[in-house]
This record gives sequence, structure tokens and C-alpha cells, in this order.
Amino acid sequence: MERLGLDSEDTELIVRREISSDERNRVYINNQPTTVSALRELAPLLLDIHGQHEQQTLLDHSSQLALIDAFADSIALASKVRELFTVTEQAEAELAELAADHARKIERLDLLAFQHDEIQKADPKPGETESVRQKLNVLSNAGKLLEAAARGYEALYESEASVLSTIAHTQRALRDAAQHDSRLQPIADQLETARISIQVRVYVGPVDADPKELERVQERLVELERLHRKYGPDLLQHIQKVRREMDSIGLTETKKEELQAKISAIRQEYLETAAQLSNKRRAASAKLEAAVERELQSLAMPHARFTISWTDITPGRASGIDRPELLISANPGEDPWPLEKIASGGELSRIMLALRTVLAVDHRQKTLIFDEIDAGIGGKAAETVGQKLKELSSRYQIFCVTHLAQIAAFADHQYRIEKIVLDGRSVTRVEALSGEARVEELVRMMSGSRVTDAARQHVKELLKAVKL
Repeated sequence: MERLGLDSEDTELIVRREISSDERNRVYINNQPTTVSALRELAPLLLDIHGQHEQQTLLDHSSQLALIDAFADSIALASKVRELFTVTEQAEAELAELAADHARKIERLDLLAFQHDEIQKADPKPGETESVRQKLNVLSNAGKLLEAAARGYEALYESEASVLSTIAHTQRALRDAAQHDSRLQPIADQLETARISIQVRVYVGPVDADPKELERVQERLVELERLHRKYGPDLLQHIQKVRREMDSIGLTETKKEELQAKISAIRQEYLETAAQLSNKRRAASAKLEAAVERELQSLAMPHARFTISWTDITPGRASGIDRPELLISANPGEDPWPLEKIASGGELSRIMLALRTVLAVDHRQKTLIFDEIDAGIGGKAAETVGQKLKELSSRYQIFCVTHLAQIAAFADHQYRIEKIVLDGRSVTRVEALSGEARVEELVRMMSGSRVTDAARQHVKELLKAVKL
């Protein structure tokens, strides 16, 4: 209820479904609007419907296991087995994903190693490419640069009216004049700064016109630019990325080994716990067989043999390492057959009732709906079925659709459901019966159209005996 976002009211649950002719159907649970899907999810927790030939809860292997576990008091053990199986499956799925990822990384390992060795062999330095590019530009134009420097040097130093000589004369003149007007001193200082800044002779040294150096720098730039085209603008960042990815392959291998060890340990615990569960189930099944046979004898099946056959399951499932098969032999000389293959509707109904009676251990207190459980039976057998339903109703709420008065007489409440034509339309009418109206309906069910005083008296005696 909480997961479905619905409020619960103590132990009472009210489900209401409104079905209208304009197809505007509504579902309410405890007067709260909800969806059909929510009702579909909730219904199996509330109701078990037992029809004559429909696939029923007790015919499903997983449900049979759940009922046997309840009878064997092994619900907690079964829950632990299911939890261990789920954890194992999750770990195995994680391992498979990890192995696939590891395989992809292994395929890349050769490529990563090649990239790493290629960049490491080149041994690039931070900012080296731009530095080499600038150096190449200088070396490629060494002649022009040296010529320009020589002319500048001549103009500054060697000519008769060199720039530096003129500046020096002008500076001295301004300094002398500044003794008379201090405003000239800053100008003289600026000329001193300019004289110091104009130095060309120091430039000649760094310019190397050696052709071999030029060739070496050109080759280095070609190599760096080739690596940039392959690996991007930051070669050092790329090699760090490659190293991290190569390291992760080793970490993945370690994690795989750890996960394999974990799976092995959980799997071993699962097998040990599942073996305990299997032993407990099989030990309880013998008691269950005897109990069901006793119930069948009281339901007019004196020669019935009920057995539970167990099949080992390898390597195991969420339900454990075994699966039950409920077998029944209804008559002497017949081999037991799987419960779901029983042909007789009457036998199936009584077997279902016997199982439900013995296995009435469901703490959820479901409502059980028996649809035509009277199929194929009558007389004393029908009265016995009615008695069993009455006993079962002390532990469950029982709804029973029946055509037999011997069964209906045991009910606490009886309703007559009939179809009538009203204003040209078929209408289903439900009527609660009590007192004489109930007696008349039971007489009709028992005698058909021949209603006699003797039949009425028989029904009254039947109702009186039921109440005793």
C-alpha cells in the first residue's frame, strides 16, 4: 500500500470498481482513486480464485514451493536462498560487464603502448613546439637579420655622425642647460634611457647561421607537428591520459579477481543454504503427503494417494536446488499423475480443497474464491465438501459459487444471482437470502421445479444440523 502511494486503514481494505457503459471505469482502494494496474498488482495478495479447470495458484510450481515452505516453516530460509541467488546474479552480471570492458581495453593496449612510446621517445617539453617554431623563423632569416643588425650597428656606432654620438652630445648640452632651467632635466634623463636602450651589438651573438642547426630545428618541428596532428595540441597531457588508461587495465584485472573470489564465496554459501532448505522441504513433504491423503479420504476419495516428487536443479535457481511435482492417484491401481493433468473436475476441486485445508498457513488471510467446486460431485461427497469449506472459513474468508444445496447450506450468508430481462435489457441481479427466502432457494436448488413440503422439511433439518 505504501509503495502504491495509498493509505491503509488498520486491517480493513475496501476495494471498489465502477464500470459504466461509457467505458469510464474507476478504481478506488480505501476510497482513494487509483489505477487498474495497481489493483492488478494488489489482487493476488488478497484473493485466490479456484476454478474448475483454470490454471490455479496451487498448480504453479513456485506457488507449490511457497506453500510447502510455509508448511515446513522454512520461509526465512527460502528468503535467504533467494537473496543469495540474487546477489550472485548481480555479481555475475557485474563481472560479465567488467570482463567485456577489460577485453575492450586489452584490444587497445597495443595501441596505447605504441602511442606512449612514440611520444615518450620524442620527449616533448612544455611549450617546445612554439619555441622551436620561433627559433626556426629566426634561423631561416638569419642573413636578413644579421644584415639589418650590421646596418643598425654602423648607424649607431661607426659613422661620423652616429646616433649614439649625437644623443651623447645633445644629452650633455641639455644637462648643462638644466642647471639654469630644471625643466630640461627630465628630457636629458629620457635621452640617457634611450641611449642605453639602443643596443644592437648584443643581438649579433644569438643569431646562428649554421645550416646544420637550421636542419636540426626543421626536423624537430616536423616531428612535433606530426605528433600534434595525431594526438592533439597538448602532447604531455595526452601521454598522461594514456598512462592512466594503461594503469586502469591492471586495476580492472585486480577487480575481476576480487569479484570472482566474491562470487565463489557467495555461490558456496548459496549451495550450502539451498541444501539445508532442500532437506527441510523434503523432510516436511512426507508429513504433508499423509495430511493431504487424510483430507482426501474425508472428501469421499478413500483410495487417493498423494505424493510429492522432487527434482534436483543444477546449478540452482532463486527458489533453490529442487522443484516439487505434486502427484495424485485418485483410484486403486492407477499410477500417480501430476496434479495439473487430473482430468476430473470434481477430483481436482476436492484435491484443491484438501491442499488448501492442510496448507491453511498463509498469514495474509486471503479471500478464497471457489468457482463451481461442486463439479462432478453430489450427495454425501457434496456435504463433506461443504463441511470442509465451513472449517476453512474459520481461517479465511470464503466465497463459493455452487449449484448444490448441500454446500450452500453451510454458508453463513447466501446470495442468489440471476439474470433477468428488464425493459428489454439483460440485467444481473444479486439478492441476499435469509429466513424462508433462503429455505425456498435451497429447496429449489435441491429439487428443481418440484417443490414439496418434504423437501422443505429436509432443508430445514439440514440448516439446523449445520448450525449445531
